[in-house]
Amino acid sequence: MNKAEQRHQLIRALITKQKIHTQTELQELLIENGVHVTQATLSRDINLMNLSKIREGEHSYYAINTGSTSKWEKRLEVYMEEALYMMHPVQHQVVIKTYPGLAQSFGSILDALNFPEIVATICGNDVCLVICEDKEQAQSCFERLKQFAPPLFFDR
Repeated sequence: MNKAEQRHQLIRALITKQKIHTQTELQELLIENGVHVTQATLSRDINLMNLSKIREGEHSYYAINTGSTSKWEKRLEVYMEEALYMMHPVQHQVVIKTYPGLAQSFGSILDALNFPEIVATICGNDVCLVICEDKEQAQSCFERLKQFAPPLFFDR
């Protein structure tokens, strides 16, 4: 298990055990547990983990959102359906071919999703190059992205 996964596991345990009202409060609890994290990283973790704020009277607290996919996942599904032309793993990369003018949107969505396999995205007009650490990570990323593609896309 890598550092991010360990941190996510601790965050889940903390918010399940007690009501945490702010990012600062969560950050302090992580530090008490030996995990030092910047506010920016914590904010990304909250987004990536799809945590929600639950309102209780005048206060709100973090909770695990189990019911729905994130807005970025929904957006990726739409783009896969509307704009994906071809997707293929190549060595330590995944090549995403789109209709003209839409590749940068794919890159932005993938950057926002912050998948652990993705090191970076480089996008032009109709190609988004997804760079991964190695061939295995690229294949894992490809398999994850396939889940967002229309069911018959790879059966053509």
